[in-house]
Amino acid sequence: MSSTDLVTTIMKGGLVPADRPHDRVQRIVTGLFFGSLVGSMITILFFSERMSLFGYAVPFIALLVIGVFGYGVWAAVRGRDSDTSIPVVAKVLGTTESEAERRTRTGDIVCPVVVRPLDGADFRSVIVSSSGSKEPAKDLAPGTIMALRQVEPGIGDLVVAPATDEQRDLMERWAKNPKLVSNRPPILPGRRGPLERRPFASALEFYLSLSAGAGLMFGLLQFV
Repeated sequence: MSSTDLVTTIMKGGLVPADRPHDRVQRIVTGLFFGSLVGSMITILFFSERMSLFGYAVPFIALLVIGVFGYGVWAAVRGRDSDTSIPVVAKVLGTTESEAERRTRTGDIVCPVVVRPLDGADFRSVIVSSSGSKEPAKDLAPGTIMALRQVEPGIGDLVVAPATDEQRDLMERWAKNPKLVSNRPPILPGRRGPLERRPFASALEFYLSLSAGAGLMFGLLQFV
């Protein structure tokens, strides 16, 4: 691997688990929902002769309750989390990796960036160039400077957000002086998605919820 295979190098920085409270709630509720759906389908397919007419409506009611209640809990837990995002300015770095090598299955293109937060230490990460239309995503030219937000301290995930005056000022200074920020600061890890079954604890949490939902729905439909 070349020292300028930056996307590969940065991606090797690793991923931290999705273990924030709202991540865990989303994982558990999703497991319960799909488990209940699976339990309903199995019961209807193999034990329909035991079910009353009302029994066929129970799965829809139960799934609606799980969905609404689960979303309410998730929103409440997420709402308690204070916004810890940090305004940053990022510059796209050059890499020897081709556009095809960096294109994802969904057609997006992964680009390496060096980032300077308005409050914090410089770091390297990656961003994804996507297309809002049917047209394929376009690669970002090395040297492109943009205002973003770091989702949380210590994590390299970045999102698009309106630029502040401080960010615009930093963008102008960086454009005039390309050496303002080193291209080789530390790499920050990203955070896994809430529904990724890694590490083992996340997989266990999801599949236990899935099993619980299936078991509860199967048992409930035996009595209606």
